[in-house]
Amino acid sequence: MFVDETGDHNLKHIDDHFPLFCLCGCVFEKTYYHQVARPYVDDLKMRFWGATDIIFHSRDIRKQQGRFRFLRDHDRRSEFYNAINEMMEHLDFTIIVVAILKREHLSHYGDNAKHPYHLALEFMLERFALMVGDGEVGSDGHIIAESRGKVEDCLLKEEFFRLKKRGSFYQSFEAITTLWTEKKRKNIAGLQIADLVAYPIARKVLDPVRQNLSFDVIRSKVRHRPGDVNGLLGYGIKIFPQATFDHYFYLDGG
Repeated sequence: MFVDETGDHNLKHIDDHFPLFCLCGCVFEKTYYHQVARPYVDDLKMRFWGATDIIFHSRDIRKQQGRFRFLRDHDRRSEFYNAINEMMEHLDFTIIVVAILKREHLSHYGDNAKHPYHLALEFMLERFALMVGDGEVGSDGHIIAESRGKVEDCLLKEEFFRLKKRGSFYQSFEAITTLWTEKKRKNIAGLQIADLVAYPIARKVLDPVRQNLSFDVIRSKVRHRPGDVNGLLGYGIKIFPQATFDHYFYLDGG
């Protein structure tokens, strides 16, 4: 599982325009990832740049900056977005997302409010452990998360090993064997895919009734209730806290 985030974990200064922390995991079967997914990403980069050293970063794409300046041309932008959408539709992977509504989390728990990243990690591990336990992606699970800095990475690993040792109220995590972090410049395809899908999902959580074409493309990839492709909440998308947010039923196709 490749993990990236959008939004920040700061509970002291909450951005009114983006008041959530969203952790996104993209789960691939290991052999498929190396033999199919990674070469597909490289081929797409070769198509547009003639090189594979490009880092897909959703913010740079949205801002049309750096090596994505060519997106200011309408025709090239349409061609590129179509190629990204085709990639998302073609590749076989499963999305798990945890969104922490920071203002509500802080209001409910006050000084006891848990670090949003660490809380989101626990919810995500519960779902990933179920996938590994069911044999969906192999017999053991590995996590690669984007590095956020030396101190932050150290705290994240400490939290991971603490969770592995005690489990959660609902789930044990023995099947998830490793977590390590890598910087964006390492050019890891799985982390870039997680980066690309995190932002549109976060936007869907923030405004579920607004048209979101990017979310529509990846919706089928989100882990869902067995036999119900619209049953996303609680399965592939965990929103916390959620008790008073009935309008999120739109994520379930309501």
